[in-house]
Amino acid sequence: MKRALALAMLMTTAAFAQSTRVASDFEIAQMQKQLSQSHDFNSQLSGHLNLGDLRSTRNEPSLASAEYRTALTIATNERLAARRASNMERYAYATSYAALANAKLGRAGDALSLSDEALRYVSDSATTWNLRANAMTELRMLKKAASAARNAVTIASAETAKAPTVANEIDLAIYRYSLAIAIVDTPEKHESERLLSEIITTLRGPKFDALRKEIARGESFEIYSTARGEADAYNSLLNRSQLLLASLYEERGDVGAARGVYRDVLAARSDDANALAALARLASARDDRDRYFAEAFDANPFSIELIREFQRATRSGSPDESTTGSRVRKALLAMQRGEHRAARTTLDALVHDFPNNDVVQYLAAMNDAALGDVERARSRTIHLSELRSEVNRRIAAAEEPAPAFLRGGSSATPTAKELRTLIAMFAQNRLTPEQRATLDKVTLTNVATFDAPTPGAPGTTIFTGGTIDRVPFTFSEPTAFQGMLTSPLRFTYRILGATQKDGADALLLEPLKVEAAR
Repeated sequence: MKRALALAMLMTTAAFAQSTRVASDFEIAQMQKQLSQSHDFNSQLSGHLNLGDLRSTRNEPSLASAEYRTALTIATNERLAARRASNMERYAYATSYAALANAKLGRAGDALSLSDEALRYVSDSATTWNLRANAMTELRMLKKAASAARNAVTIASAETAKAPTVANEIDLAIYRYSLAIAIVDTPEKHESERLLSEIITTLRGPKFDALRKEIARGESFEIYSTARGEADAYNSLLNRSQLLLASLYEERGDVGAARGVYRDVLAARSDDANALAALARLASARDDRDRYFAEAFDANPFSIELIREFQRATRSGSPDESTTGSRVRKALLAMQRGEHRAARTTLDALVHDFPNNDVVQYLAAMNDAALGDVERARSRTIHLSELRSEVNRRIAAAEEPAPAFLRGGSSATPTAKELRTLIAMFAQNRLTPEQRATLDKVTLTNVATFDAPTPGAPGTTIFTGGTIDRVPFTFSEPTAFQGMLTSPLRFTYRILGATQKDGADALLLEPLKVEAAR
């Protein structure tokens, strides 16, 4: 019987080989080969579910949805055939998968009703309960998922105690993994960590020596969310369990343990995208961080989490265009340097090669908005609401008129709206050379509320920053002003740039003078 693994919401599953292809290309090719060569229900269903999940990890939601709809059609047809044959066990099995496909499509009502129907016919099947757990996890109905997974574990534990075969041990480990996933974001997280440790210990035990030798002979390394055979199930389960356990170690601050488990993942498969991205994030040496980032982008260049991690980190390097990952990094570095026209050339080529990829469309749209080409930014097809909302915010900021004081003059009193618009312009690298030259010369004056002063020499007051009409600002270093001063104060300054202050966007200012507010 086919096994199903629930996808963890906080992870992706793509992996890569040391070549120019994207990580998940091999798994996609394998699934397409399976679909062309095997036409039984399990092969067709698992093939389309896996393709959907792989497309999802690449942020290709339209392609993923098409695969899930095909899987739903296959499961629905199997339900009809099983009912005509009066085979209720087969009917319940197909109905459980119809529920899972609906859950992956976000159809909560259909998924719930179909899962309930399957259990009315077969309530003593660990597989049926596990499929319900998977469907509920997809829908983030975690209490229902945990309850179903516990039922699966209870049934499978009894079966394994009677017949401790390799197949039964793998099934039980899968159900424990489903339970760990269901409770990982709940107060029962400690149990999740224990379950994952048990799974890893079990899979590394001597009972699986023969299976590991078989895997080594067959050079099997694919990672799937729906595994048909024992080798696929073993590889996928060990990989997922280690990644989730490492993330739990990282979350509670045990960086050493996290690094160790991530390296264990790479020891089994040196091209795992999740482990590489994590080691880039945790690297203390710049060279290690740059190397892991490069390998992680080659693994999955379409991970928005990886892209944001890369943007937050200290970036360096001059990537070529030999891989898709290096092309994405080249575009990101160009955008970060304000070289948006150069970035457009790279991104347009990526859009041509991956027209259905939401992350590529998103990056191109953000770059278009930075260039002021809002119509082109609006034309990008983005299905994921989070990315679409971010693009819309960037477009709205791009349409804001530049502050009046950037048009010339030696002094001005800017409004809060103008200051916020300027922060956005810095973030988007939208300042023209002429506007930058004007900003270097103009002196601005506002009434400012300063943060609490720090002790200084007698007769001075030291400030580090404050707010102007709720717009935060900071200085490059604490600055001493003559006199014993208290806020609010009339503040004259120049703007050097934009920065972060207490996690919020802020202005970086050069203080010129403070005086009592009139």
